[in-house]
Amino acid sequence: MSRPEEYAIEKTVWRSGRKNPYGDELVVAQGKVNNKKAFVMAWEVKANRPETVSWNGDVSYFPRMHWLDEIPADHIKIYNYQEDKEYHIKNDKHYKVIDGDVYIKFNKDENNNLQHPSFLSITYNPSAKTKAINYVLWFNENQKQLDEYSRLLSTSKQARKRRRRRAYQSAKRINTTND
Repeated sequence: MSRPEEYAIEKTVWRSGRKNPYGDELVVAQGKVNNKKAFVMAWEVKANRPETVSWNGDVSYFPRMHWLDEIPADHIKIYNYQEDKEYHIKNDKHYKVIDGDVYIKFNKDENNNLQHPSFLSITYNPSAKTKAINYVLWFNENQKQLDEYSRLLSTSKQARKRRRRRAYQSAKRINTTND
């Protein structure tokens, strides 16, 4: 059985900290799928098994899902340092391009004359990397519930908030990037 996509994974960009019984770790990796830039949810394997792709002499990857890294028309990708995630922002609404330079609109805070970018709380248009990381976090939380309790736990607002806070705290401790 062959894969319908052609993978060329370059490096791991985010680690979930979750390992399977074989010692493989669930990661988000950067690479190409069918010669298009993408981020891939994959198991990082320390051996060259037949089901894996992109063996580099140290690790190979068993891909599960991928997100193409495409920037929509009239958008640019920005990095939110506070959340450690990437988003797309729209031209004319959040920034302008004048003579090839990007100018970002700043809003003035009334209370203390503080200037801050207009896209400070942008979360509705995530990039492919952010989508991949969010999916892995969601997958880990739900899989953990299924493994421990054989069912998904409460979906109440308080329970979801509690689990999200726990996942966010553990993600901040575990995640590393490989440059």
